[in-house]
Amino acid sequence: MLRASFLRICTQRNLVACRRQYSSSKTPSDLAATLPASVDYPNPRWFSDLQSRIKRSMTPELPKAKFEEAEKLLKHTEKHWLGLLAGREGFITDYDYRGLDRQPIFWGDMARHVNNVMYNRYAESARVNFFRNHGKDATEGRGQLWDDLLTPRGLGLILKSIKTEFKFPMTFPDNVTVLNRLVEAPTTETHDLMLEVWIISEKHRRLAARCLEEVTVYDYQAGRKATLAPFMVEKLNETWDLQEKFRARFNEEAKIVAEALDMINGSK
Repeated sequence: MLRASFLRICTQRNLVACRRQYSSSKTPSDLAATLPASVDYPNPRWFSDLQSRIKRSMTPELPKAKFEEAEKLLKHTEKHWLGLLAGREGFITDYDYRGLDRQPIFWGDMARHVNNVMYNRYAESARVNFFRNHGKDATEGRGQLWDDLLTPRGLGLILKSIKTEFKFPMTFPDNVTVLNRLVEAPTTETHDLMLEVWIISEKHRRLAARCLEEVTVYDYQAGRKATLAPFMVEKLNETWDLQEKFRARFNEEAKIVAEALDMINGSK
């Protein structure tokens, strides 16, 4: 029944992946002040509220067929929770793209709750892994150049600024998953990259903190700003395209889940 409902709704929709373009005339500092709409985030409790709605619908009075549909819908959201939470905002949730995956929170990380300093440490580790992961399938020489971006050997990356917004205090025990996404598609003339970072509580399945980072490409040997190598720009643009596919896919799936729940509750 649930699958049939999903298919019926899917046939009424066309999944369109739209690539969003942003003005390249602004400097990264301008972007920090007037960010594109894509970095606005929804209610961080959106997913937990959705699951609460599903559970509230599962009353003894609900017909058996609809109760079973609600159970399947709940299991579906539990299986795809990360995509429904973050994928719909343009984050790639596949394992290979995660900056941190289920990083344990340790008792010593807390002072009643996780120390605020730790969130920036999570973001820092995730940023390192984000760029290193781009070199995993590269040739040996190019893979080394991706790794070298995080060192002062030649072409490297310097954190120019970071802004952290705290959404709720995490506590032990919990696990943290951290996702990164490019705010803009880079070009061969790009000197600065802006990243959005989501720090997510696995226990609560909620956004715990969000960071906005400006990273400058720097040539340590020449002692000045630089641009990325063309193959790096190409690879990062592939990531950008995949981000937009995830955004379209999970926005559509979120609509389907919401409509399926409305059908269970008799709203449609």
